[in-house]
Amino acid sequence: MEQLDYKFHEKYTALKKRKLLDEGLERKREAELNELYDAMKDWVSELRKDNAELNEKLVEKQDELEKARQEFLEDIRTRDAEILKLKQLLDEKAEKNNSAATGFPCLAPEAVLENSTPLSPKRKTPFSHGKLECSRRHTRISGNRTTEIRSAHMLSLLLQSLVRMKISVTVSSSPG
Repeated sequence: MEQLDYKFHEKYTALKKRKLLDEGLERKREAELNELYDAMKDWVSELRKDNAELNEKLVEKQDELEKARQEFLEDIRTRDAEILKLKQLLDEKAEKNNSAATGFPCLAPEAVLENSTPLSPKRKTPFSHGKLECSRRHTRISGNRTTEIRSAHMLSLLLQSLVRMKISVTVSSSPG
């Protein structure tokens, strides 16, 4: 029986050693897992901190974007108002010019194109001097309007001349 007790004692001792080794390994693993868990907690904490900072920056950028958008829209509204004022001024000026043109038919551009005077082939001048008489008649008006009428009349005369002008292109051939 002694032999049997010896075998049991050896097996018991081996199991005890194994148990102690297993417990040691288990404690070592547990310590490693605790370190890993603590590192993971720190890492998650850092990520949450970074996320909070990024969210703050995002909110700031969204605020800046909204402010820039509002400024842009205000700038557009201001420019639209300026454009509307300029269009109104142009319309008023055109209306004044049209009323002046109806009083002086020689200034209307449509009349210039429709009633162009034929040119004399020799002198290249209008047969009728009625348009020049119109110019003399309207120079009696006082103030800045005289300058506008003269400028408009000169423009109409220029257009009239251009419409009646014959353009010829001469092609020269070089000896080759």
